[in-house]
Amino acid sequence: MMNVIKFITIFILIALSVVSCESGPATVKPDNAGVQKPAVQKKEPTDTASLLKLISALLEQEDYEGALVRFDRIRAEDAEKPEILLLKASALVSAGRSDEARPILEIILKNNPKNVPALLVLASVEESLNRNNQQKAALDQVLAVEPDNVTALVSMGKLMIRNSTTRLAGPYFDRALAVDPKNGEALLGRSWVYRNARETKNAENLLTRAVELYPDWARAWQERGRLYKAAGYNPAALADLDRAKALEPDNYFILCDRADALKNLNRKNEALAEYDQAIALNPGYFLAYVFSSELKNDLGDYDGAFKDYQTLAGLNPDYYFAFEGLGMHLMRTSRWLEARDAFMEAYRRASVMDSSGTDLGMYALLASISALRGGARKDAEPFMDEALRKVSRDSLEYRMLRLFRDSAGDLDISNRIDRERNPMVKSRMLFYLAYYYDIRGNKNFADKLFLQVRDLGVKNMIEWRLNEWVLETRGLAMK
Repeated sequence: MMNVIKFITIFILIALSVVSCESGPATVKPDNAGVQKPAVQKKEPTDTASLLKLISALLEQEDYEGALVRFDRIRAEDAEKPEILLLKASALVSAGRSDEARPILEIILKNNPKNVPALLVLASVEESLNRNNQQKAALDQVLAVEPDNVTALVSMGKLMIRNSTTRLAGPYFDRALAVDPKNGEALLGRSWVYRNARETKNAENLLTRAVELYPDWARAWQERGRLYKAAGYNPAALADLDRAKALEPDNYFILCDRADALKNLNRKNEALAEYDQAIALNPGYFLAYVFSSELKNDLGDYDGAFKDYQTLAGLNPDYYFAFEGLGMHLMRTSRWLEARDAFMEAYRRASVMDSSGTDLGMYALLASISALRGGARKDAEPFMDEALRKVSRDSLEYRMLRLFRDSAGDLDISNRIDRERNPMVKSRMLFYLAYYYDIRGNKNFADKLFLQVRDLGVKNMIEWRLNEWVLETRGLAMK
């Protein structure tokens, strides 16, 4: 869909009579709908009108720096006109140079505080700088002058969503649709509000209207595919995402969404191919690695999964699950001290990123097991002491960590595990208790406990996969 800056740019060019009125859509449509791209002139012009036509062509081709160079060639008396200043400010925002646009906008607004296009560009400047309060103030000024300004209403709705006040976004999108029922961005924004409120049918109705109005708009198909995927309608989701991919074959996020739908349909190899394509398009972005690493685990490509976790940890170290994955594979290959370091890193980052602390006990236990298996008890003890101060004293994780720290109390914790009614908690604690006995040299009893973990069949936990690898290593997988 046409973004605010592009819409304002066309508006300004119309005001300057650079493009015909027919090329400026009354309804905001997808970028590829309704705007005739002017051809770049071969000879470099010198008069203002021709320079503006060239600037228009360069902006349409997204050659923002080229357009900005041409502004400097406009004669001084014309360059100071508000419309041309505003066009330059819009080009600066599009070029990612929002800070340079602000002084220009301040000049325009000082002379005309109710200049709606300038206020809209200012709102885009504030958005690009993540200054939500300032963006809202600019949009409020627009709506005070033009209460039915669709661009401002849609931008305000999106701002409410970004501010996690989604319930407040609905009325803005409703007002926008009352003025322009075919506004694509408003249709998608309102559908998101419905979806967030779990009003799936209302969300679907709006998205269906969007794909019917704009069948060549990939994002509309993608959003409806996402809605179907979240609702578990994976064949329908895949059909929509196929359409989105056909329209934008190099869209990273469409590829990831389509891969997710394929994975949900148990078409794992096809899903992995989609993630690989996304990674090839943008190897420096982390999202596809999150899912490709898990798929490679499922498909038994452990070396590939390990490499993905390594890349993921480098690209986004705050995503502490990457260190979790690294630690698991390092345990699998008995690289105990490296596994300890990975789990300790996961523990440290989880303690900052996850205020609930739900993963701290698990990472502390896995780091402790790895350290003890690696023969580094003395180095592990200060870490265990620290973890014991953070892990909830009421949890079995705390008692298990105390067992590893003090090597006492195994009978008590064994009895507590026997009485545990939560299958996941019971299974996890049996896994850790098995490792406790394994480290102390009681291999036979440890094997018995590892087999009990398998027999409980609780698969949605990382301890299950670790346990399966232990059984494979010990030749117990078929017992």
